[in-house]
Amino acid sequence: MEDEKTAQYTQIHKLFRKALEISFDTVVMVFLFFILYLTLYSIYLNFKLTYKTNDPKLLIANILVTIILIETYRILIIYLRQHRVSISHILEVGIVALVQKLIVASDFKELDALKLFAVGGLLFILGHLYIRIGGE
Repeated sequence: MEDEKTAQYTQIHKLFRKALEISFDTVVMVFLFFILYLTLYSIYLNFKLTYKTNDPKLLIANILVTIILIETYRILIIYLRQHRVSISHILEVGIVALVQKLIVASDFKELDALKLFAVGGLLFILGHLYIRIGGE
């Protein structure tokens, strides 16, 4: 068998692709440290709010923000390991973020009927997609 010859310029593409991959991994690691800091600070605020607030809505909203940060951290870890992102994890973050938005705006003073239907429809669509994709 004759070895297949490769053009010399393709080596530049491999080096360039490898350099870009390393730089993107570095950016993701910076995001990981930032999200870790935000998560720890959010946990600190949760403990602080537990003893100081009379409004449980604020505490629940902050706990949901902590869950969103943890899920985002998990998505970035999976990206570093596999260099791909699972859509089911993205849908989980979207669903929790919408629920957090509804809890924060539970007095519904800043949400009119159209925005409320839009959030409900988006929540329904994300839930439907999560059930369909999450089963695979």
